[in-house]
Amino acid sequence: MNKQELRLLMKAKLSLIDDEMLKSKSSMLSENLATLLGDLHVIQMKKCIGAFAPIAHEPHWFLNLSEDYQKLTSYPAYEKNTKVMTFKMARMSDLNVREDFGFKILGPDERAPKADPEVILIPGLGFTESGVRLGRGKGFYDKYLHHFRGVKIGICFSLQLEEMLPSEEHDVNLDYIVTEEKIIKCNENI
Repeated sequence: MNKQELRLLMKAKLSLIDDEMLKSKSSMLSENLATLLGDLHVIQMKKCIGAFAPIAHEPHWFLNLSEDYQKLTSYPAYEKNTKVMTFKMARMSDLNVREDFGFKILGPDERAPKADPEVILIPGLGFTESGVRLGRGKGFYDKYLHHFRGVKIGICFSLQLEEMLPSEEHDVNLDYIVTEEKIIKCNENI
């Protein structure tokens, strides 16, 4: 299967998750994420977290995270001048509906201060346990991650894990993947 066919398949899988299942799986995933962020000493070291506002059927990764994490979050913003993704400091409650990336998402206010995340939570449609990610096809995360040197954490449900996914030269592998069932360490060099 090519990437476009895989994207359609993964979207179909995700569409089977009803609201109750989404909340239940998200709650377990959020607990696992809190464990990993604790192990990475994010709060103690005040590491900036590059987060994302979930869109349709994406995990609500924030459900069981303390307010201390919200103080450290930044969210993707689109720089019109350079046409690249950056991050700006915001809490989930501060986000507004925007169309910067070609579709409606929640994003930070244009006046929010820029941020340089040290840990980034990355959405996607599919993942492998070795850290390969299948995104939505726009390339914003791929371009951002090319120069990112912090910890890269894929956020997904277990049903999004695949044995193999196509990977291209520009794709950047993840360090960890967090699901509702487990925390996967993808990069042994961490």
